Amino acid sequence: MVEPSTPFAPPRALFPFPGLAAAAARAPLGGPRESLLAALMVVRLAQGMRLPHPLTVDARRARAEQAKAWLTAITLPPKTRTSIQRGLQASAQGDRTVMAEALHAVTDVTAAHLDRVARSEMQLLADALRRDAVALAAPGD
Repeated sequence: MVEPSTPFAPPRALFPFPGLAAAAARAPLGGPRESLLAALMVVRLAQGMRLPHPLTVDARRARAEQAKAWLTAITLPPKTRTSIQRGLQASAQGDRTVMAEALHAVTDVTAAHLDRVARSEMQLLADALRRDAVALAAPGD
């Protein structure tokens, strides 16, 4: 059965990373879940850099600062914490290529807890950030 549509209703909002959110929800309490939640935080910050409507520099910096404060409240393995911190810094900095590399590092350190779908979502986002960086570097018409 097709749902009736209201012509002036806003479109349904879709969460862009359901696989990663589901992996975090399924992970056991403690290190695995906290690592995936931190990865989800970096992914959400990276999404805010995407074209065609990236967040402003001030908004990205404010979000990164708040995420750093949150990060101090959770327990992560040292390699994971370092990788997550680099992702937070990259989101505040705004270089999409650096952010893509940070996402790869986060993917690597959380790989033991990621399923295929979550890993794919993170890889697709990193690839999209690289494409955005190339598009921004291309000379204007």
